[in-house]
Amino acid sequence: MEEQVEWHRPEYQGRESELSSLSELAKRAGVRVQTVNSWKNRHASFPEIVMTKRGAVTTKYYVTAEFDEYRRIQEEVALQARTKKSAPPRSPATRAKERLDALAEQDARLEVEEKELSAKLADVLRRRHQLDEERGELTRFMQQELAKLKDALDTEQP
Repeated sequence: MEEQVEWHRPEYQGRESELSSLSELAKRAGVRVQTVNSWKNRHASFPEIVMTKRGAVTTKYYVTAEFDEYRRIQEEVALQARTKKSAPPRSPATRAKERLDALAEQDARLEVEEKELSAKLADVLRRRHQLDEERGELTRFMQQELAKLKDALDTEQP
């Protein structure tokens, strides 16, 4: 079977020496291929595929320097996570005070929201009252007009 090559990043054509397969990247990082594959699936920052070779097997290639930079950043993040000192535990009184402060902030936000909604509700009720009044006036007018028509019909009949 003839080997087919698909370039995903054609700027690397002719620079194949800068590329590595997943298994080569795994050896470079000292981990199993499954681990590198997991990184690829889990992290959006993993280098993009540059080339795919299809033959008896399909092999994907990545820029080795980009993988090395990805690993450097990942190791830096992991080191920071390991060396990060956690804050000393807060006393129950401190936690209660923080919770009270948070509740006070929430209460203040709700008070503002309540005032805004009350004003909107008052406006809606005022407009509804106006509509009801107008509807009543129109209903009375229509009833008067119907009564006039009925009277006119009654007077015309012999």
